[in-house]
Amino acid sequence: MNIKKRYKKTDLIKFAFKVLKKVGLNNLNSKTVANLIVRADERGVWSHGIVRLPIYIKRIEKKSAKINPILKFKKITNNIFHLSGDNGLGYIAANEGIKKCVSLAKKNGIGLVGISESNHFGMAANYLEIAAKNKCIAWVFTNASKALPPHGAMAPFFGTSPFAFGCPTKKINKPFILDMASSSVARGKLKFAAQNNIKIPFGYALDKFGKPTNDGAKAFKGIMLPFGGMKGAGLSWMMDIVAGIFTGANHSGKVKNAINDFSGASNVGHLMICLRTDLFQSHTNFIKKIEFGIKEVKKLKKAKGFKKILHPGEPEFNNQNVNSKKGILLSKETIKELEKLSKKYDVRSPFKV
Repeated sequence: MNIKKRYKKTDLIKFAFKVLKKVGLNNLNSKTVANLIVRADERGVWSHGIVRLPIYIKRIEKKSAKINPILKFKKITNNIFHLSGDNGLGYIAANEGIKKCVSLAKKNGIGLVGISESNHFGMAANYLEIAAKNKCIAWVFTNASKALPPHGAMAPFFGTSPFAFGCPTKKINKPFILDMASSSVARGKLKFAAQNNIKIPFGYALDKFGKPTNDGAKAFKGIMLPFGGMKGAGLSWMMDIVAGIFTGANHSGKVKNAINDFSGASNVGHLMICLRTDLFQSHTNFIKKIEFGIKEVKKLKKAKGFKKILHPGEPEFNNQNVNSKKGILLSKETIKELEKLSKKYDVRSPFKV
């Protein structure tokens, strides 16, 4: 990553909040989106951080996403609800969805919320963290615009949709979180490579003619490859079923690309499942067993080149500790794009190039 400077988390949140306010979002929605965007940067998941703010603003400007959506919950059963996101930014619907899911789990043991008419919701870990802090095990699924080919095909059809799971550990701010795209690399990183003329490893993507490439620009315009061959391809198809078809959202290659297709609503779907950790034993026992498993894994003989064994979510926790003290790293290209927003919406910029 072509790094220029570090910035305080609070400064980035304040900047994003002000830009979102200027484009028309109310205080609550601006606060929600700004905090969740920058949270990704704080955890080191920069591909889903403030680098995406210009794209979200553009979707609003082009009227392909509503400024302040009217969210509507529909009760299916006592512990199952459906939420219409009214084509607002995905963060808004997903944030309300996970809060409802958690409240259902707290009351009934299990909660399930299906969401349709949404948009890109950023880092799935945002919502898993909320569940884990509320003593819940959780799964969060979403579908996305076509980028990956089904196994045996040579054309993109399914999204790079993440498989995301989380649960609490002894430290409330250090949950076990598995949040992984079904592609070999996040699509946002290909966009960054394309913008900066950076070479990528072979195996990440094919060009539009189906040939292996290490050119970031050709990869972004081409076909992304799933991790693990048919396994990753199968997971991306599964995500399209559970988050797209099941929730009533767009599916089967019909989700509009969040980055370059502003012709209308994306209608992305999300599915959230929360389980209370004390369903079969006390929460205390659950945590003791989680901690026991982590300690036993860390005792194992380390593979060559590894100094530590980390549980899923721990690398991001470590990034958070560094970034909260030293500041969040932004690339020159990201700074330039944010400066454009600063000038366009007359918002004071914290960025000094």
